[in-house]
Amino acid sequence: MAKSTGLGSRFLVGGYDISGDVNALDAITGAQALLDSTDITQSAHSRIAGLRDGSMGFTVFMDTANAHPVLSALPTADTLMSAMPPPQAIGTPAAALVAKQVNYDPTRGSDGSLLMKVEGQGNAFGLEWGVQLTPGVRTDTTATNGASLDQGAGFSTPSVPASTTPVTNTSPLPATVVISGGTVSNVSVNGVTAGAGDGTYTVPAGQTIAITYSAAPTWTWTLQTANGAQCYLQVTGFTGTSVTVTVQQAPDNATWTTLAAFTAATAAPAWQRVAAAGTVARYLRVISAGTFTSAKFAVAANVNLSATGF
Repeated sequence: MAKSTGLGSRFLVGGYDISGDVNALDAITGAQALLDSTDITQSAHSRIAGLRDGSMGFTVFMDTANAHPVLSALPTADTLMSAMPPPQAIGTPAAALVAKQVNYDPTRGSDGSLLMKVEGQGNAFGLEWGVQLTPGVRTDTTATNGASLDQGAGFSTPSVPASTTPVTNTSPLPATVVISGGTVSNVSVNGVTAGAGDGTYTVPAGQTIAITYSAAPTWTWTLQTANGAQCYLQVTGFTGTSVTVTVQQAPDNATWTTLAAFTAATAAPAWQRVAAAGTVARYLRVISAGTFTSAKFAVAANVNLSATGF
């Protein structure tokens, strides 16, 4: 497993790219409250998940031409904070938080330095870790179909194995497996019987499927999740009339449909969060359309691998 440093990170706030003024990302935290549900029959604590939360803390230099006018106003409205670790590439992790900025605290060091401590606390949605769908901040000068992200990490459908032999879903996404034909008496997922013949079965990432048969069936594997996604847009620069940024999805990297359409942006800075319900296919890409000569923007998406979003 490759390790990386924090060199080459980007940090955006409310459509402003203040990366060049950020001295440190002090803390990016996501939390979920635990609710005590212990009843009188139990001999140890029992807890269930409660509200999600998050925060981002960072330190900036005093820059009266960039970060200072953005942060010193201490806006009361929500803002979007996006942290993008290196490399700035499609598929790299990214953290997003709809937040309230709660402070802007200067510290003058004995060496003469002047640094500002800033914190944003989550409002309504909590911290969401996802992936970059643009390579950092992307600049389009005309309508553009961006490069795609393969969430399946190059996975290909395995051959039907010998009867009762388990096959592992090695992709990062759940697999929808459709079994047809042959003479099948049992289908198990992760060792638990899920059916007795032809049908559609869901195999979570890292789990197995095994078929008991006397005559081999055929199967097809489709990588997808049924639990929707949250998509984030930061528009940091714009010249023109309007730009519409859309996140598209495809099962095959060719048949594209809309997953999330952001409202057309007519100026920068601007930001949006869009929640998309339902199935999310294997491949994602970002396209732009509209009348403009330059649009600078960053898009990230958090695809929910389960009903709880994790």
